[in-house]
Amino acid sequence: MTKAKKWRLWRWGIALAIILILGTVGFVRRTQIAAGLSNWLTQQTIPFNWVVSPDAAAAQETVKGVSLDGNDAKQRASALAAFSEAQQRFIVADQNYTTFLAPAEAKRLKKWVTDKPYQYISDLTLLGYGRDTQGDFLYLSANRYQDTPTIWSYRYRIYYQGDRLLSSYYAGRFEDTVQPQFIAPKVGLGTPGNATAVNFLTQIKNGLSRADLYEKINDRSLFVGIARQLGLDDASAAGLQEYLRRSNGKFNNSAITGYTITDAPRVTRFSLVVKKAGTRYPLTLSFDRNKSKFTQLRMGNVNPGNQKNG
Repeated sequence: MTKAKKWRLWRWGIALAIILILGTVGFVRRTQIAAGLSNWLTQQTIPFNWVVSPDAAAAQETVKGVSLDGNDAKQRASALAAFSEAQQRFIVADQNYTTFLAPAEAKRLKKWVTDKPYQYISDLTLLGYGRDTQGDFLYLSANRYQDTPTIWSYRYRIYYQGDRLLSSYYAGRFEDTVQPQFIAPKVGLGTPGNATAVNFLTQIKNGLSRADLYEKINDRSLFVGIARQLGLDDASAAGLQEYLRRSNGKFNNSAITGYTITDAPRVTRFSLVVKKAGTRYPLTLSFDRNKSKFTQLRMGNVNPGNQKNG
């Protein structure tokens, strides 16, 4: 055996002996060591973020809300004017989708429409309009006809300012035998719910603020009862459970981030976002403008882009 090998064996032997000695001493004196460590820890200044609870940390997460103020009739007129501009451009340009869509979206829509020679976009219809933290927007449908009764509805979210169309995003597509309904300018707006949305959200928070409710969060019947007290349908229980589950107890990690107004169905949908551990959880609070009351709280972002009926 070489000298180098002997030296390596000696080193490993010495290291193993030291580990065994320390382990034996630590086991024999484990009570004294634990007490000493505890005393040392109590004398240390521990950073606040080490001891703050996860729920308290979530309280520091904020969500930027949207302004719910403004002239409702003026906003409606502005959305109709922006849609009329998009519609007029499309008619004049004769199937030129870049007149109302971004180039990439226009190219994709053209490919969908022209993959068969007998398909074409008949017209555009307005599905809804609203506002979020990015600005004013509208939802429109490009309606594709073919040689069957099926009508394809390609839906887009378009941001606008005045009569200028700023940006567009593909939202979804549906097929049906009837064309999506147009928001008729002659139909009265009704009460949109903006003025009471914040107050109603406060009622929801108060209803979920019972000290023992979080411990019973999987008991759906309790949340059905809260939904009924608030005037919401029973299916809203799942939304209430989600809101409480993702909240920090004080609900200040949530805000209304946008809203969409539609006439088919005749509702205003408020986008409620809860942020926890860096993740955003969307909910949708619906105000029925026929009944002038809030009726639903749903998980997810419900909008005319992902709802077949608009």
